[in-house]
Amino acid sequence: MNGPARLVFLMAVFFVPMSAGYAATWQICRLHVQIQAIREQPTPMLKARVLQVNAGPAVTECPAVGQVIDFIPESADYQSTLPRNRWPKPGQQVRMRYQYLDGTCKNDGDPKACRIRHYPVE
Repeated sequence: MNGPARLVFLMAVFFVPMSAGYAATWQICRLHVQIQAIREQPTPMLKARVLQVNAGPAVTECPAVGQVIDFIPESADYQSTLPRNRWPKPGQQVRMRYQYLDGTCKNDGDPKACRIRHYPVE
């Protein structure tokens, strides 16, 4: 592959995907919550009341103080769900992140707007 052809190839590999796939960024809210209960049905989740919110940019949509949220706690790197024996207990206060990414999901083959959410406990 000669010089100009290699340059065109590299531009196609590196620049085209960046414009299509890397436009969105994670929006992050840092929360201080109090665990209210462990909800068992239909899926085990924690129910917590938001005590304090530290939002990221002004456009970030964070839960309000006093709001009750349901979530499955994740590891700090949000790569895995915490084992049930490591979940905070009712009455306990914890710091956590609520982070989301708005995008397009194709669950049924028809693209729709969706929000990918993560709840890592710190």
